[in-house]
Amino acid sequence: MSPVYFVQHLAGFDECLLGMGTGRIDLAHPAVCRILADLQPLDHIDLRACHFDCQASLAQALHRRIRAAEDAAQGWRMFDEHGVLRCKRFPGDAQVMFPHGLPRDGEWLRLLMDTAAEASG
Repeated sequence: MSPVYFVQHLAGFDECLLGMGTGRIDLAHPAVCRILADLQPLDHIDLRACHFDCQASLAQALHRRIRAAEDAAQGWRMFDEHGVLRCKRFPGDAQVMFPHGLPRDGEWLRLLMDTAAEASG
């Protein structure tokens, strides 16, 4: 199972980066570097990581994270294992945005992104 990275916008230039399906956040990893570059300017970032026993658990956790962000009127972004932005939604967006469209190569990532759309809609 490939990891995904979930970023929740907290306030101002403060963000929370959660490595889902990772043991830790490696700041030197190319995907993490790409994500952090996308978040500039950045005042503070909270780094967290977690493991899952299966893709269904990962999808459920993602669903909870999206719901929590939207209930708090905070924006969120989801990146794939390469640090590519796959979907996002901010307060004021009518729906989840998929900047690169749905992936064709990873069925589990498609499921996660469908879960993201379902969680916010």
